[in-house]
Amino acid sequence: MQAQTWFSVRSIFRHDRAVDGLRSTLFEERVVLFRAADVEEALTLGRQEALRFAASGSQPKLLAHLVAFELWETELQSGEEVWSCLRELDLPDERFLDQVYEGERLGVRHSE
Repeated sequence: MQAQTWFSVRSIFRHDRAVDGLRSTLFEERVVLFRAADVEEALTLGRQEALRFAASGSQPKLLAHLVAFELWETELQSGEEVWSCLRELDLPDERFLDQVYEGERLGVRHSE
């Protein structure tokens, strides 16, 4: 049996809904942790979990975009990096933040 490593898997969902009679669309990014032998197993586990999530509650649509990130640490501790995504874009800082994270509703955007 191959040693298992921590992976985070990001999945993206679309929620179609109506608010006060008006159609609204929300996109949700979820990052979930798994122990797996390799990236392929992590993606398989991530897809299974994403399909379970899509079948529950409001039944969001799973978009065809799953990405796995291998964590460097074997034991998770406070402050460990669990997700990283690099984007190569020729944009000024504020435009990047506005474009990539436009419409973000939950969470707090901290600026220095």
